[in-house]
Amino acid sequence: MKKIVFAVACALLLPGGAFAQGFTIPDKIEKLAEKARETSNITLDGPLLKLAGAFLNSNDQNQRAAKDIISKIRSIHVRNFEFDKENEYSDSDLDPIRSQLKPPAWTRIVEQRERGEHTQIFIKIEKEKVGGLVILSAERRELSIVIIDGEIDPSQISRLGGNFGIPKGLPNPAGSSKDSPE
Repeated sequence: MKKIVFAVACALLLPGGAFAQGFTIPDKIEKLAEKARETSNITLDGPLLKLAGAFLNSNDQNQRAAKDIISKIRSIHVRNFEFDKENEYSDSDLDPIRSQLKPPAWTRIVEQRERGEHTQIFIKIEKEKVGGLVILSAERRELSIVIIDGEIDPSQISRLGGNFGIPKGLPNPAGSSKDSPE
């Protein structure tokens, strides 16, 4: 998961619209939950995302900023699967997602391969704004997928860390320590 945090930070440092309508998490991915020892399935969209934002404290600077950020986001989807043993899923299980992340709408900005690990980050740029972010992180016994649909301001995104299933401790691309989540 630490690599996901680093990869998100790299993605947010780049300049960056909206997701293509109909971006979906394929059933093939959802069925991996049957094999997993532990799963996290977070889906916040439309009214649910607004409701989640209502629980943030407007008197807290970081939570107020998170409220502002989510006002521009249409959905957040997080899927995380932890398996007891290796080879419970294959890299090709992610192909139905990758097939939705094609140029010119999508750009892969990070691809990192290490022994037994493969991380990719894709962004959608429209009118010089980041309009979507997809992170695919596959380790031998863990698979994580993070999808954020909506306008993302890289200088504020670190404030979402620790909320809505997004990893805490994201570095602030703007460099100000006051923007870091507590």
